[in-house]
Amino acid sequence: MHRLDSVALQPSAVHASDLQPPRERAASLAMIETLALTLGALVAGIISGATGFGFALAGTAMWSLTLEPRLVAVLAVVFTTVLNLGYLPVFWRDIDLRRLAPFAAGCFAGVPLGAYALATLPAPVVRLCVGTLLLLYSSYRLTTRRAAVLRLSPRATRVGDVLVGFLGGLFGGLGGLSGFLPALWSGLRGWDKRTQRALMQSYILVANFLSIAWIGKLVGVDAAARGHLLLGLPFVIVGGWLGLKLFARFDTPTFNRVVLWVIAGSGLVLVLHP
Repeated sequence: MHRLDSVALQPSAVHASDLQPPRERAASLAMIETLALTLGALVAGIISGATGFGFALAGTAMWSLTLEPRLVAVLAVVFTTVLNLGYLPVFWRDIDLRRLAPFAAGCFAGVPLGAYALATLPAPVVRLCVGTLLLLYSSYRLTTRRAAVLRLSPRATRVGDVLVGFLGGLFGGLGGLSGFLPALWSGLRGWDKRTQRALMQSYILVANFLSIAWIGKLVGVDAAARGHLLLGLPFVIVGGWLGLKLFARFDTPTFNRVVLWVIAGSGLVLVLHP
């Protein structure tokens, strides 16, 4: 009798989730994954439409909760490419190919290295360091009343453009993160909002086409990835359209502040999900 009582009084080691039938458990996980995918695609699309970048980092914040890192990278690169193709008719006349050229040159060298790192090397430390720098920089800019504008010689400007293009390409190869460094650099140059957007959209397209080629070669796109792409695409398109509506309401100072807030959020995502 005492033995039976002692057994009955022992805390159960079985959790409620363990009692759930395997089929129901799989259905619940699939529902959570679908919600994270679609909600992340919608929110990231709105941010991208409003600022021209930030899609990959906003999507990563949601998708990393349920999807494996390489699938997240594929989704970010493909969805960002689709959005930027959609933005072209809006900003086509503002694109300056001579301004884009040094950024693109750096990008061609950076993307293969980023894709190789994604396929072979652990990237948490790099992402953590970059996230910390983004948080510190955006916090400083948001608390400074007067925005700094760089005054560089033509030679220094070209070198800076190539270097930013290279680093953006490096992070583009790591998973569609190419936009935030050109966004920072454009803001420091004192350009108006349409000039900034035109540079960012054209640069991100170059980086993403290269990233798709390299990530597809080194990481691969399987049937599961294609299914996730088809599911999330409508939410990406709707989000991008809503974001463009917001962009039309911004003047240049407001646009720059929104960009800084997105950069701060991007840094936070990198720190919390290294």
